[in-house]
Amino acid sequence: MVEKLQLQIATQDADSTEPNSPTVRESANRNLRAKRAFFAWFDPNDGPAERRLIMKLDFFILSYAFVGFWILYIDRGILANAYVSGMKEDLKLAMIPATLLVTKYPAHYIVPSAMLLWGVFTLLLYRTSSFSYLAGFRFFVGFLEGPFFCSVHYVLGSWYRSDELVRRAGIFYVSSGVGTMTTGLLAARIYQSLDGVMGLAGWRWMYIVASIMTFPVAIWGYFSFPGSPKDGKRWFLTEEELDLARERMAWQGRLNSKGFTLKWSVIRKFLSGWHFWILVPWNIVWLLGYQSMMQGSYTLWLRAQKQYSVVQVNNYTAISPSIGIVFIISFAWIVDKTGQKAIVPLIASVAIVHAVAKLAFVLYDKSTFGYKWFAVATSYIEVSLSPVNYSIANLACAGDAEERAFVISSMLAIGTAFNSWVPLLAFSTVEAPRYFRGFILEIVLQFTYVAWTVLVMWFVRREHRAKEKEIETGTEVKIATE
Repeated sequence: MVEKLQLQIATQDADSTEPNSPTVRESANRNLRAKRAFFAWFDPNDGPAERRLIMKLDFFILSYAFVGFWILYIDRGILANAYVSGMKEDLKLAMIPATLLVTKYPAHYIVPSAMLLWGVFTLLLYRTSSFSYLAGFRFFVGFLEGPFFCSVHYVLGSWYRSDELVRRAGIFYVSSGVGTMTTGLLAARIYQSLDGVMGLAGWRWMYIVASIMTFPVAIWGYFSFPGSPKDGKRWFLTEEELDLARERMAWQGRLNSKGFTLKWSVIRKFLSGWHFWILVPWNIVWLLGYQSMMQGSYTLWLRAQKQYSVVQVNNYTAISPSIGIVFIISFAWIVDKTGQKAIVPLIASVAIVHAVAKLAFVLYDKSTFGYKWFAVATSYIEVSLSPVNYSIANLACAGDAEERAFVISSMLAIGTAFNSWVPLLAFSTVEAPRYFRGFILEIVLQFTYVAWTVLVMWFVRREHRAKEKEIETGTEVKIATE
């Protein structure tokens, strides 16, 4: 029964292709090794054609996703450096509908177009002459940046198997650390070199340079970003490779999207299961658990140390994201190689380290200088779990492409909404750099995050067992062949 069901699923996409399409000579790997070599990039049973396909996907998806997210962080950081009002976060009101667009229209049109437009508004910001002008165009930049992160995760989940996904999400997210490190250095260099050139202030040149960096990356996306297998063959894939990619996803239970329509009945379907109600709060707890880093509390502590010059402070802020890059790759690799059993222990370990670090600021008057530096250096550790969080959601919602896009974008959009008001209560500026209430809240959230992770994995395993039971009894066959 299992083999019959898998064959029906695997041929679903093949039946929808043109009748004269070439036959796939090499089938997708259906026998994944339970034990995987820790440093191996491929599963031992992946054939030559599948390995070539994976390498092509790695190059074209990850190169664009990495550079694009790096550019996003630079654009955002450049804006933050020039934005005198202190506004630090984008509203991202477009995140949910824009991400759902990629289930209906090719992502290689939607995502690069959004990037091209946010580059245009970034360029227009150099002409800022009033606060209202600045705020208006700042809104549009955030509006257009919103779908990038979630759409990339959706595309990753459309091409990669469960044993491949988290590593790729980790490589993608490394760009956030690289962007954080390089933005300040780039802004300083622009100001130093171009302030006053052609009669323009240095901060205006920041907008111009950031936009110039954005445009070629956006154009590159039109040619390199593959969208999803449903969108058809891109120039760098053969018909055989596209069929192989579809077969790989069919064996993973990830079927093609039908195209999202904004109807209450569709939204109600998304809200009727556990995915939204369990995964979205879980992500909110995770996001709020590292607000101290997002609010710049560690940077304020560094600035309060009289032995450090301004240049030293700016340089030292790169330490945390530098260590974070190691965390991101390590965590993603561990989960990919060891599977679901590693998730709860990993997150629990990270939460304990993070909670211990935060005690350095809770016990501000009693903790040592070195202890506080430990907290500063490791502050990126929880952020580094982002690829794990979003990959779990990607895999949990694998059977419904539209729900997958909706839940992933909701996780970030609703979490961002909480970020707009919780810090006002927990990280009041007058308490800097100690933030006693904020750090107490974060310690509580670390243990809440671990407990909620246990709940998430319980639901994931329960759903997996239910699907296995349906396969054994044959009740899934009708659903799989509709």
